[in-house]
Amino acid sequence: MKKLLSYTALATMLLVLASCNGGKSKGSGDLVVSVEPQRAILQEIVGDRHHVRSLLEKTANPESFEPSMQTRMALEDAPAYFPIDLLPFEQNLKKSLPKGTKVIKGAEGISLIYGTHGHAHGADENDSHDDLSADPHIWFSVRNARIMASHMVKAMAELEPENAEYYRSNHRRLDARLDSLDRALAAAVDSLPADSRAFAVWHPSLSYLARDYGLKQIAVGFENKEMSPAHIAFVAEQARKNGVKVLFFQQDLDPRQAETLNRSMGTRMVNINPLSADWEAQISSVIDALSSSR
Repeated sequence: MKKLLSYTALATMLLVLASCNGGKSKGSGDLVVSVEPQRAILQEIVGDRHHVRSLLEKTANPESFEPSMQTRMALEDAPAYFPIDLLPFEQNLKKSLPKGTKVIKGAEGISLIYGTHGHAHGADENDSHDDLSADPHIWFSVRNARIMASHMVKAMAELEPENAEYYRSNHRRLDARLDSLDRALAAAVDSLPADSRAFAVWHPSLSYLARDYGLKQIAVGFENKEMSPAHIAFVAEQARKNGVKVLFFQQDLDPRQAETLNRSMGTRMVNINPLSADWEAQISSVIDALSSSR
């Protein structure tokens, strides 16, 4: 009898340990996305039915980010992974995904912009169609976000048919709000004079936003490379020719070179965070800055 009790206790202990250490069934973990704006969109769709986790660390550069082992572990039990599918780290991650993890590509169905990651490129300069040079910042666009959200809700409805109507209902509310925001932003840009529709940006992260509303993005930064006085003078002249009044600068970068350039151009420097979970507010702040600088 004592042996039977001992075996029963041992079996119970093993079950407890299994439940704490990898005993979870496949698909019982968080839903995983690549960047914070995606997380905000997907969380609105799934509500309290799932927790959504983004892989990119808050201060990381999405184009040079290398995921840690802990980051990779986040995908072990994920029922689905939602990559942008244009970021370098995603390609490596997809090769090592566990079998059974559903992958929903964020860029599918979006008309991509190419050739923006040189210097002084406009948003319409997309002659090169090398997939590796596609601008990855698709999330900084209300219209793109609506396409991404439609992929997300379809995937979740397929994964969990029992929750499909709940997800669709949440998506309808989200889509209606984004439609209203898109209309409001378009109206604000329509009210701008033609000579107030160009802007400078340190890193070309606003290409899709510029395309949506007929704006002109002029990328002026050298990231961490030192800018020569001659180049600063050249960029300042280009900015003046295009009527640029605002320089958008990503808040996590070293601002010293941008401040020098800002003085040379005679512009107003506005900090933005394209990777913020509150991406709607960030987009609105860009349009507000242009409107207040006319």
